[in-house]
Amino acid sequence: MKKLLFGALFTIMAITAFAQKVETFTINNNTYYGTKAIPAEIVGHYSYSKDGDKEPIVDVNKDGTGKFQVHEVPAYPVEFWIETDAKGKINVRKSDVNENYQMVLVLKYGDNGQAGWKGANKGTFDRIEVTVAKTMGYAIILGERFMKLK
Repeated sequence: MKKLLFGALFTIMAITAFAQKVETFTINNNTYYGTKAIPAEIVGHYSYSKDGDKEPIVDVNKDGTGKFQVHEVPAYPVEFWIETDAKGKINVRKSDVNENYQMVLVLKYGDNGQAGWKGANKGTFDRIEVTVAKTMGYAIILGERFMKLK
């Protein structure tokens, strides 16, 4: 009985320790939720071409940090959250015909050191789609930035 009680207590503590805080965002007058629990499958470096390191790029790190580059602008340091419902369940849109699925990243732009329009996104939030196209072997951000699936 002690082992069962200890096991249950340990499980509850482990779940609590690993539970991710759900944050609330208002973007374009709409409310969204997100957590820093970025799925491992979408972590990595995305390039504008499937074969190389062509700009613009996106870097998604496991800890929710990274870079996001707008066309013709130096990359912004960003914070990422994966979009969830209010309880923290990741919003996933699955394909009806194959293994592909789509999620949304919420990002907050940091300072890319640029003035004027090239640095205008600093401090703002945005939402970007990530498609895990298993049929193609890539994760794809915004339909144009590719990372080979592991």
